[in-house]
Amino acid sequence: MKIKSFFLTFIACIVAISSFARDIWTPEQANAWYAKQPFRAGVNYIPSYAINTIEVWQKETFKLDVFEKEFALMESIGFNAIRLFLNDLVVNDDPKGFLERFEQVLKAADKHGIGVMVVFFTNGGRTDGTLGKQPEPDGTHNSGWRRQPAYSILRDKSKWGHLEFYVKTVVGAYAKDPRIICWDVFNEPGNIKSDHIVGGGKGLTEADMEHLRRCSLDLVRESAKWTLSFDPIQPITYCLWSRTPKGFEKVQIENSDILSFHSYGGLGQQVQRYKKLKKHNRPVLCTEWLGRSTGSTFNPILEFHKDNNIWSFAFGFVAGKMETWRNWPAMDDSEIRSIWFHDLYRADHTPYCPEEIAYIKRILKGENACKTPSKKKNKPRKVGKYF
Repeated sequence: MKIKSFFLTFIACIVAISSFARDIWTPEQANAWYAKQPFRAGVNYIPSYAINTIEVWQKETFKLDVFEKEFALMESIGFNAIRLFLNDLVVNDDPKGFLERFEQVLKAADKHGIGVMVVFFTNGGRTDGTLGKQPEPDGTHNSGWRRQPAYSILRDKSKWGHLEFYVKTVVGAYAKDPRIICWDVFNEPGNIKSDHIVGGGKGLTEADMEHLRRCSLDLVRESAKWTLSFDPIQPITYCLWSRTPKGFEKVQIENSDILSFHSYGGLGQQVQRYKKLKKHNRPVLCTEWLGRSTGSTFNPILEFHKDNNIWSFAFGFVAGKMETWRNWPAMDDSEIRSIWFHDLYRADHTPYCPEEIAYIKRILKGENACKTPSKKKNKPRKVGKYF
């Protein structure tokens, strides 16, 4: 009991002091940092045992052995990075336990040569997350995902101490740790409605959504200060998505050392968004992509990323409780239902599409494999025949 009390006091001191702040890097500083890094490619990773980040991280459901097996599978095909979502409820309820579990994951990732990009907040999913037993999958895409922070916290700034403690607990412990490759502080700020998830924006009026957008924009500014308050050696970023609300892009770019974007369209959309962001003369990452039935496919997008040194994070890895191989509900019709949207491997670790895995190995590891003939890039793809 005394040890736990001492630890919580120590964390509280870190949160209160954190006085070694730095500014956002200049473009020259950001590019100098990026030039020293290896090319990174991997996935947005949620271990297959979990339906959301609460189930990933809470003590009762945490499964290190699943992380270790899936990291080994990543390494085997050339992946060397993951984008990993944390959880505010778990960290604030049990900071010591969370940091112990997080350290175990970092050690396992490092053993397999995998760098970790951390995500704190996400405006995607449902807003009613609680600790304890999580819901079972319901047969739709990403049905159990929970947004962070919950709307009850986001809209009430008197509760933001909860969020500050969350961010500073983690950054304070790892601001100088090279196993962390980036702090992606807020995933898709302004994405209030979450149309791609059943029930994502249920019951919200337009006035509600506008207020939540304003709060999200303020949280971008505040969370950047919290993260930079420890003078981290890693860059911070705030990803830009396809429908970034008016006024967000400027604030997100101003609070990012390096720039990141999401794209679930074909190669043409990738090129367009990359060119737009590259004008800011900062490193550019694509932190979400892969939607096979919308034309976002490994061939040719991964090769485009590699050729242009765009760090690349596809969505999903081993098919699990999130059911993200299923298509977004609005587009799940009979023509494309048989095509996996995200994810690469079945639960038994056999590839969904062996040709796809061979292509990834060729691009990332230089292993010999026949190059699949080019196809039209924005049509639904019968994966297994071509990809």
